[in-house]
Amino acid sequence: MNNKQDRYTFLNELDNAVNLFSDLSDSFNKVISISHNDADGISCLQIIQNLLYRMNLDYDYFIYNRSVSWRNYLEGILSRSNNDKMAYIFTDVGSNLSELIPIIEQRNELFFILDHHEVESNKNKDSHPENLIFINPTLYGFDGLDHIAGATLTYMFARNINPQIMKHGWLAIIGIAGDSLKSMDQLQSFNQEVYQELLNEEVFEDKEGLILFGGMNDSILNGLKYSILPYIPGFGGESTTKIETFLESVNVDPKKNVKDLTSAEIERIQEHGGFNSYGNYAMLPQKKGMLSFAFEHALLLNILCFKNISAAVSIIQLQNITRYAKKIYWEYISNLVSNLKVLSNQLSRYETENAIFIKIKNEIPPSNWSDTASFSTVNELLDPYKVLFLGGLEQKSHTIKLSIRCTRKFLKKNNYVGVNKIIHNIKEELGGTGGGHKLAGGIRLSIPSYKRLKKKIDQYI
Repeated sequence: MNNKQDRYTFLNELDNAVNLFSDLSDSFNKVISISHNDADGISCLQIIQNLLYRMNLDYDYFIYNRSVSWRNYLEGILSRSNNDKMAYIFTDVGSNLSELIPIIEQRNELFFILDHHEVESNKNKDSHPENLIFINPTLYGFDGLDHIAGATLTYMFARNINPQIMKHGWLAIIGIAGDSLKSMDQLQSFNQEVYQELLNEEVFEDKEGLILFGGMNDSILNGLKYSILPYIPGFGGESTTKIETFLESVNVDPKKNVKDLTSAEIERIQEHGGFNSYGNYAMLPQKKGMLSFAFEHALLLNILCFKNISAAVSIIQLQNITRYAKKIYWEYISNLVSNLKVLSNQLSRYETENAIFIKIKNEIPPSNWSDTASFSTVNELLDPYKVLFLGGLEQKSHTIKLSIRCTRKFLKKNNYVGVNKIIHNIKEELGGTGGGHKLAGGIRLSIPSYKRLKKKIDQYI
């Protein structure tokens, strides 16, 4: 990412892509859309599908989970005829240009890549093949997390082609809520601008109140118990009786919905609960129940994407949650808050000047390590100026599997050396397999390499 923001050039590049797609659309026999398997990616996918439908274009879609190389993945998708009557639109898939360019330059179709991840290539745009239209705001100094979600970029592209897409802007709100991981009053740059634009058009509703993301759709009792953003020590994962007693002591009905709390009730809860979590959140009037809360909708999509991708694609089109999805959602939330409670109170740790190691035995299932690490970091449950290594022995491979996370405070303190660079440094000296981006990643190491890592970690940062 460039440090200096260049809004003019970015928007000009976006307009050029919009004009090219609009001018050539009549010549396309078919358009293939490919997106990532998370809430932001599924939101992007739906925005593009709505656009192509309104343009009367024949289309199909695929969802990429980054578990295989692009060459292997695209082998069964790219047309054997290799003709220029097709176009491909990639959204929120990761800017793996070192993998994609050698494939694209051998093709005749047009490839539009709309992405907000940092570019994993040193190739200058002038050296890109002519059939690649690459739009990525990080090239122009914008942060792909704080400034522009994948759904924000995709919405801007689609809305500029067909303004009627604004009616489907609630999809962008889901992507923004799921990717930003903050209350809506803290949005910045293009995320904030698109949010305000859609709010002015009454596409969604902006509400102000107590923020207990993960449990906004429930009672205040369950909101406190199951909130994951923020996770609130002393309430998260605690017994119903304990939270109920607290709420009754501050004269708040435990059964009252979070969204219905008065300002006075919120003030008493925060004052006596020892936390401050007031802000804005988005609600979708075209949805019902849990799905009407943008963050919870996004969280459900993320959960389903790794459990049942067809259910994720289906649920974003539904008005109300299915019994199956609701069951999976609450199982996930219950496990996560329990794991965060265990991490906060029970797990021993080894710390150096720049790192925290938490080795798990049986306290948290391996399938939960990644999300536990992520939300402990987002909530700053541990020292935010240190990088977290959380994991343990993977029995099948007999290696140490680590989820690695850091905060933006860590990045700023360490001259923006992030997780991806740390993993690169570790692999160069200790071997292992893995990767990631600045804030999150993972690695597998042999047991002897893990022991050496703990002793030498500060040298890799």
